[in-house]
Amino acid sequence: MKEYSVAVIIPTLNEERFIKQCLESVVAQTFPFSEMDVMVIDGGSQDRTREIVSEMQSRYFNIRFIHNSKRIQSAAFNIGVKESDALYIIRLDAHAIYNSRYIELCVKHLSEHDDYGNVGGTWNIQSQNSSIQAEANAILNKLSFGIGGASFRVGTKAGFVDTVPFGAFHRRIIEEIGEMREDLARGEDNEYNARIRRYGYKIYLDPNIVCTYFARGTIKGSMQQMYANGVSIGKLLHISPRSIGFRHLVPLCFVVSLVGMSILSIFFPILKWIVVAILVFYLFAAIGATFFACRKYGYKYFLILPISFFCIHCSYGLGTISGIIKNK
Repeated sequence: MKEYSVAVIIPTLNEERFIKQCLESVVAQTFPFSEMDVMVIDGGSQDRTREIVSEMQSRYFNIRFIHNSKRIQSAAFNIGVKESDALYIIRLDAHAIYNSRYIELCVKHLSEHDDYGNVGGTWNIQSQNSSIQAEANAILNKLSFGIGGASFRVGTKAGFVDTVPFGAFHRRIIEEIGEMREDLARGEDNEYNARIRRYGYKIYLDPNIVCTYFARGTIKGSMQQMYANGVSIGKLLHISPRSIGFRHLVPLCFVVSLVGMSILSIFFPILKWIVVAILVFYLFAAIGATFFACRKYGYKYFLILPISFFCIHCSYGLGTISGIIKNK
């Protein structure tokens, strides 16, 4: 069996729209493709994902399709680590395509710095199609007021951060800190990055490491994603509170304030003015963020962005409440 330098792990579940271009971007890397063990680890796709991967396998001997009976991404990562002996493990997402030097730069940083526990870069966030909803969702992902202020979303200088998307790891780090938690359907990367830092290693972001990530195509899709992400934050508050940053809790505080004050205003009518004040403050903040975004991306988004802000923030906050309650 051939020995590879890099194990590339790509979890999938019904990714027929994106998997081919994702794999083609991996094939086109400046790092020698023949040195990569590329594993598409699938959670039971019901679309053409497997057929498309099989087509790629007929052209490239080092692309593998592996079944993931547990379906979730943390299990896919653990399967990939066990399936390969490669020194470097890079976890990619099928929803993205990767600049040609992505893997080369990840390996370079890991090979030169023994104290780097995880290496990654930034997202170039694009819409799935040209509809105004899809384009607005892509904009939301780029704004601090939209979906948080993570460095890889909003752009930053090179340096140490609390998280990077997807991740590149040296095998010895994984062997030291352990596998990803399979009791986390989402948020496993938050917990894993917190564990990396707890063991004394650094997480490094290089803005020259770039992928193009495709945001959800509808507001409904984005709300579903944010609700699920919120649920994971609620669970992490129980099992790994150190993996949660302040930005993760802002939607929770917003929703709790609105709902709590609204209920209490039944008994203390004066509190309804606090609810009004919170909503007015939020409205001004949303309009300000919308104006800032429209100056850059166009004023056709002026009506949809405030609505989208409110929908995803409430979805995330409600999801967090649900996660807290379910995991008491």
